[in-house]
Amino acid sequence: MTEIPQRIKLAGGQFIPEFPGECEPHTDCPDGYLQRYEWMERMKQTHMQRQCKGCGLWAIWEPKTGDTGERLRV
Repeated sequence: MTEIPQRIKLAGGQFIPEFPGECEPHTDCPDGYLQRYEWMERMKQTHMQRQCKGCGLWAIWEPKTGDTGERLRV
């Protein structure tokens, strides 16, 4: 898999895409540190994380598929 270069800037403690029109919809996650950790532990069992093609952040979570190509139940 080819790494996508990150095209972001930091403003007010937030990552802002340089070209927001090219970004895919990012997956929302909780704000708190512990809440985010627990959320990611659950998500990685049923989803795969990948980079946004627009900004390069690892902010897209997609459901895993089984050997038959069917989506796994969440």
